[in-house]
Amino acid sequence: MLDFFQKITSDTRSLPSSVKLIVLVIFLRTFGWGFIDPFYSMYVDLFGDSYKSVGYLVALMNFVGLLVVLPLLKLADKVRDTQIMRDGEVLYLFAIFFYVMAGLTQQVSLLLVALIINGVALSLFVVGAESFIRRHTRRGTETRSFAFLTAIQYLGWVLGMIIGAFTVQYYNFSTMFLFLLPGTIAGFLILRRVSESGIRSLVSGFRKYFHKPRDFEFILDDLRALNRKTFFFLFLAFFDGVIIMFSYLFIPLFALSIDLSLKEIALLMASMYLPFIFSYIISEATERFRQMNVIALGLFIGGLAFICLSFIIDQLWVVLLAALTSLSLAIIRPTYNGILTELTPRRMLGEITGLNKISMRIGFIVGPIVSGYLADAYSIQVAFFVIAIFAFSLAALAIVFKGVELLQAKN
Repeated sequence: MLDFFQKITSDTRSLPSSVKLIVLVIFLRTFGWGFIDPFYSMYVDLFGDSYKSVGYLVALMNFVGLLVVLPLLKLADKVRDTQIMRDGEVLYLFAIFFYVMAGLTQQVSLLLVALIINGVALSLFVVGAESFIRRHTRRGTETRSFAFLTAIQYLGWVLGMIIGAFTVQYYNFSTMFLFLLPGTIAGFLILRRVSESGIRSLVSGFRKYFHKPRDFEFILDDLRALNRKTFFFLFLAFFDGVIIMFSYLFIPLFALSIDLSLKEIALLMASMYLPFIFSYIISEATERFRQMNVIALGLFIGGLAFICLSFIIDQLWVVLLAALTSLSLAIIRPTYNGILTELTPRRMLGEITGLNKISMRIGFIVGPIVSGYLADAYSIQVAFFVIAIFAFSLAALAIVFKGVELLQAKN
């Protein structure tokens, strides 16, 4: 056991200092969102009257984010990743303003503006961060880097949620967005200290590389060059997006319906995000196993948890099962991100980051809409059951994929 933790410490020290700085910026961002995320769907629900309306409003934000990711497929390999992130931080300042004003005035139009700006800002920030990490990580350490990113990212969320659970009585659903301000400003200043080559302006990059239709066709050419294995892992990113957005929006509303208090809901979300903190340890522990086995195991755990959630409504069990759904993603996310990086030529790392985000974004859009419809038409438990079937199907597909690879190796 001592050797195991010594290895983790050594692997952490071996990560480039620039990668650690980017992860610090992400931590500051997620810490601020920790005060907001347990109550975000309740905030959006103030402007609607059903699960479906919440799903559509959040899907709008993610649709805008998807449109932003498309040109980033090419620009992320040309423009400085830190500049892309800084542009995202600036836009977050405007999103904060409109979220607060929408909550205070109850104007749907202001909420729509906030959601649109948030969608753009989130895409810029995430694509820039993940592209930077892929580009500055040594070959063979990709899974480890993304496990480190996931662990620190979710540590920020969990700390924010725990503090928020005990302070929520001192702020409301509108003013909670102000908790984003310190981390956003600090992140902007830290990014100025990270040295990087590339075009200094996102606008200049767009003008240079998207001034004729053929520039968009280059993206399609690169897509055709990807192999089937890469597409499978991109589909896993889609599933990841469905689960994240479904859990993020509907588990708090489900918890509210079974009489959990705001404090308990914040702690529920913290426990649900807690497994991601151990993704670094999980990735080290599963390193000795075949990657497809790890992915199948994670999917099976998630499917089992959602099956149980579809008929168990006991408060304690809901907390435990929600944590299991996150454990599922904590197992598979670093693995498929690492494999995607291994399979991708260095010249296309920005594009594969963009494709990964597009797949996840589509999941962000499909998840809220389909889940909201199922919850309104039938019940939230039916939505849980459908997600479980989806997870089991992907687990079976991962096993089949592994079998095909073994047969090809023998031949």
